[in-house]
Amino acid sequence: MELVAGSVLLLAFAAVALAAPLLAPPGEGDPYAIPGLGIAIPPAEPSPNHPLGLMAGQHDILYGIVWGTRVAFKVGLLVTAARALFGVLMGLLAGYLGGLFDAALMRVTDAFMAFPIFIAVMVMSTLLQFGPFRGRQGGVQTIIALALILFGWMQYARLVRGNVLAERSKEYVQAAIAVGVRARSIIFRHVLPNCVAKGLFVLMASDVGAMVVLMSMFSFIGVGGGARPVADWGQMLGLSRDWIIGAPGTGFQYWYTFIPASMAILIFAVAWNLVGDGLDALLDPRLRRSR
Repeated sequence: MELVAGSVLLLAFAAVALAAPLLAPPGEGDPYAIPGLGIAIPPAEPSPNHPLGLMAGQHDILYGIVWGTRVAFKVGLLVTAARALFGVLMGLLAGYLGGLFDAALMRVTDAFMAFPIFIAVMVMSTLLQFGPFRGRQGGVQTIIALALILFGWMQYARLVRGNVLAERSKEYVQAAIAVGVRARSIIFRHVLPNCVAKGLFVLMASDVGAMVVLMSMFSFIGVGGGARPVADWGQMLGLSRDWIIGAPGTGFQYWYTFIPASMAILIFAVAWNLVGDGLDALLDPRLRRSR
């Protein structure tokens, strides 16, 4: 049930992302830059021309939500894939080679896990933005993504290492070693296919939603945000922080400035978590029997 519900939600997001040029036709230039329709500062309520209303500066909210769906998929999938690829490689080598290499890599893994991801992103964004990323379009966002990858591969390494340790002692591996099969072939052709199905896809599915939430959080607090509004759900929330309460006696008058982006982040993350839970139940025989 969770897998079906999550898949339906993700298919709906994917349809919006694919149909973005039709749902919110871009103008000239960067399609991810939300076009400004005027200079008025107060937000404008939803109307037939702008179903979700306008942010401060007359930037269309629907446009940001629609094109932000593409950004969410791009960020979530690319960052998660990079974290998983590096972590799986480290886990394979540590689990199969064992010995000093395994012990050293696990100590490095522990050191990375002990470093808070928030501090890591802040430090890297401060130091590296004065290097080759300085002045580049999306340079700080690239730094944030690199930090999330550099400080996020450890859980994949630990998961795969544990699976490899369990597989290494099985007969098919010992038989391959006995007949002289090269270690590289044993790792990637025999051990890897039997390891990835045990929790890896579940972890990756949950991680995609988490990456979008983290990137939105950093955009909300102003890390990597530019002067011009872009189709980023976190930045849209950041630009709406001054309008959350409203004037005295008119609490939440400008609800439309933050509710759509908040719901987009929430539903996107929940959808990926539902897919992860569904995959866990589907791939784990114990959970299938309990149901």
